[in-house]
Amino acid sequence: MPEDKSYRLLMLIAKPELALKAEDLLEGLDIASMHVMKGQGTASSDLRSMFGLGTTDKGLLAVLMPRDSASRTLRLFRQKLYLGMPNTGVAFTMPLSGASRRLLGFIDTNVVDEGGRDMAEDREFCMIVAIVNQGCSDDVMDAARPAGATGGTVLHSRRLESGKATKLWNISIQEERELVMILARNSRKKEIMEAVNKRCGIDSEANGIVFSLPIADIEGLA
Repeated sequence: MPEDKSYRLLMLIAKPELALKAEDLLEGLDIASMHVMKGQGTASSDLRSMFGLGTTDKGLLAVLMPRDSASRTLRLFRQKLYLGMPNTGVAFTMPLSGASRRLLGFIDTNVVDEGGRDMAEDREFCMIVAIVNQGCSDDVMDAARPAGATGGTVLHSRRLESGKATKLWNISIQEERELVMILARNSRKKEIMEAVNKRCGIDSEANGIVFSLPIADIEGLA
């Protein structure tokens, strides 16, 4: 059986102290690419009280690693961070559909070929991403929830590009943007994306774009 050369982006979205604990768990590993970010959850205060979620502040951890290592790390997070319990978080992996030879060489020194494609059309969960003007993340969630979304995570970002896109499409996009990430079942993906795009699409005040990414494995989400 040929050796599996596929790769994963492992992400953890959890309360800040658990994200810090996850960093400690990974400290002893040879991680070539790891990023730590701060975000904010979108669950209402009533929902947070119902599920014991506490604050909306979130820590995000993103790690690029071989598939087998990502699976082991996901299990480690489940065991050590008690994912799935109230006020913890969720961790998942996403297939890497392409990368440069040099990047993969940093991740795994035994790699000699490009990683193969691993599209996940038949997987149970997906990540829906909406990038909108600042202040429009509530509109995204207001559209997404009736279509089946249970919550999301908001990251604040700044737009960096040459301006050619705005000239090409004759649109005006704010420099400050918000990125809304929604974990959802694939069975609800189409409805959620259509609802978000209808309310927050490129022709709306939000000037939003919406896309989805496959989720390979997940812990902490029922």
